[in-house]
Amino acid sequence: MTYAIISDIHGNHPALIAAIADAKAQGANEYILLGDYASRYPWGNDVVNTIKKLSPAVVVCGNGEGYFNGMKKTNGGKSNEQFKPNQWSYDMLTEENLAYLLALPEKITIHGTSNIYVSHSVDLFWQPGVAHLFHTIHFNNMMLSTPISHDEYLARGREALLSCPNAHASILSLPPGVHLFGHNHLQFHTEYKGRLFINPGSCGMAADWDATAAYTLLTWKDEAWHVAERRVEYDLQTIANGLISTGYHDYAPMWSEVVKQQAQTGKEYFG
Repeated sequence: MTYAIISDIHGNHPALIAAIADAKAQGANEYILLGDYASRYPWGNDVVNTIKKLSPAVVVCGNGEGYFNGMKKTNGGKSNEQFKPNQWSYDMLTEENLAYLLALPEKITIHGTSNIYVSHSVDLFWQPGVAHLFHTIHFNNMMLSTPISHDEYLARGREALLSCPNAHASILSLPPGVHLFGHNHLQFHTEYKGRLFINPGSCGMAADWDATAAYTLLTWKDEAWHVAERRVEYDLQTIANGLISTGYHDYAPMWSEVVKQQAQTGKEYFG
């Protein structure tokens, strides 16, 4: 059994297609998707249509889907600059795809020999003393000051979790098993006392200084879980072209440039 864990696609269909192709080549036979599917990049409908065809798949909502709840169509009208990316994405969604996103559950538990707890975010990673390593703005500042490798980042993240009393207590308060989460666009995993934490990173909007599509493989073999973090290249020129051809750039030119820069660099520009 091998799961492909994918999160934070944000409407970046070219990245999603590349990740799925790589996952299939690596032997993935099930999918777990952790939210934030349709906002920011121009291909929200394509992303949703692709997700609906994945089988078998477990799919939960993210905060991006929460933003859509209660929004209204502008029928071509302009919205405030701050909300243009979400508004444009919302306006472009078909009624069927919007209904699908709004009906997604926040959490799912996959029961088995070792339960898998699926959600978009885990409070553990936002506690004082820990959050600075799991927030994209702080990560970006750290890399600007003293760049580190991904392996070093994994080690620092684990050290922070185990050395912070509140975080350590929170880990032990969670049930043993696999805890999957996304949201902060930083690929990470660690294990402690029967609890395996996995953030597959952002498939569509990486923020860890790596301009590739991130996802993670989780395999049950020999009575144990095995984690393989994956990064997949895709054609970044399709992003630049798509922002123009879809009308996204005409609607939100400033945000269009921000999205393009983040795709090309893997660096956080939304802070």
